[in-house]
Amino acid sequence: MRPADLWRHSSFRLALGVTLAVLGALIVVGAVGYTVLHRQLADRQDARLMEIFTTLQQSDAADQQDLVDAITARITASPSHSSVFLLRDAAGRVLASNIRDVPIPVGWSIVEAAVLGVQTDYPYRVYAGDLHGDYLVVGLSNADLDDLSEIILTGFGWSALAVLIAAIAAGTWIASKLQRRLSDVTSTLHRVAGGDLSTRLAVSGRGDDLDLISGEINQTLGRLGALVEAMRQVSADIAHELRTPLNRLRIHIEEAARNAAISAPVEDDLAAAIAQSEAIDRTFSALLRIAQIEAGARREKFAPVDLAALLGDVGDVYVEVAEDAGQTLLCDVASAAWVTGDKELLTQAFANLIENAIRHCPSGTVITCRVRAEANRVTASVSDSGPGIPAGERDLVLRRLYRLEKSRTTEGTGLGLSLVKAVADLHGAELALADAMPGLRVEMRFARIVGVS
Repeated sequence: MRPADLWRHSSFRLALGVTLAVLGALIVVGAVGYTVLHRQLADRQDARLMEIFTTLQQSDAADQQDLVDAITARITASPSHSSVFLLRDAAGRVLASNIRDVPIPVGWSIVEAAVLGVQTDYPYRVYAGDLHGDYLVVGLSNADLDDLSEIILTGFGWSALAVLIAAIAAGTWIASKLQRRLSDVTSTLHRVAGGDLSTRLAVSGRGDDLDLISGEINQTLGRLGALVEAMRQVSADIAHELRTPLNRLRIHIEEAARNAAISAPVEDDLAAAIAQSEAIDRTFSALLRIAQIEAGARREKFAPVDLAALLGDVGDVYVEVAEDAGQTLLCDVASAAWVTGDKELLTQAFANLIENAIRHCPSGTVITCRVRAEANRVTASVSDSGPGIPAGERDLVLRRLYRLEKSRTTEGTGLGLSLVKAVADLHGAELALADAMPGLRVEMRFARIVGVS
């Protein structure tokens, strides 16, 4: 990775930002700590100076010569000029000193070494005062304080530099790792944009955020691939299944045109053409309705629905229809079974299931509608004792326009079960086709609402 590219990566900027924030906090804490430590050491130095001054003051009270001797001893004990002294009498004569005789104001002050005539780079902290008519100056070198300051500042500077370098290195390393994984994401999405919906993102297995995102993207790609494949299949099915109705429509219109040319009756041909066009219109309307359901456009109409009462009402409508077909329709619904859904769509879905059973089963068939509420789910089913659907075709009949070979001679669009599946998916329900031994059982399992009456 080029250094110029580092700043473009959020991981590097984040690492650097955190480092600078920590560094700023350390500078503040270090400055406060340094100030407190320096102040305490300076106070100790002042206390030591005052202690020396007080001790010499007590010597002066006894005898001036004792004071001179005491100062001379201290000067001898400090050949490096770590301590400085100046004693003048009332006449201005220097009685003892290891510094230049310079005017120093009474009280506390900081005096440069050059002013005192001392060969060192460190200033002195001095205290000057009257001593029973004499003038005494006592001072201590600031070497320890200045050395400590230099050590602290130098150490902190090197530490800050090391932290900054480590942060840049860590940020570069993190950015490089993330870039490799993001490059994989980019290349995968490029392949997807090129139409390769089978490609998937690599998952490291560490369970980090990128793994979670990669997993979600892979699931999305899986769903997208399934939808695209479904659309391709729908397009092929529409082209295949509508070819025959459109050809029939064309034949009826051409026949009507020929009859009109020879002044023959055309009413039957036109009526057949209208019926054929209405069948095509019903097919497209059903396809459009399924598409709207799959898009989730009806989800805002969801409300609590008593599935037992709903299926019972639908069953009551079709009892006489089943009797006319020589069949028996039974409704076995228990107590209330509440779910969340669109009442109109659920009604249409169960109506489609009952109509399919009536249309495709022979006389004498028993059709049973049943609802059962369990602890946290509701199962609604429509079963019949008819010929059923072969196990290998139960998933196929849920596709749009798919019709069993034996059903091609009966009325229908091949969209009834597709609409049922769309409604089930919209409601998050499980749809299952099973063997009723004999016949077919279609079950829809919903999440139950507890506590609704």
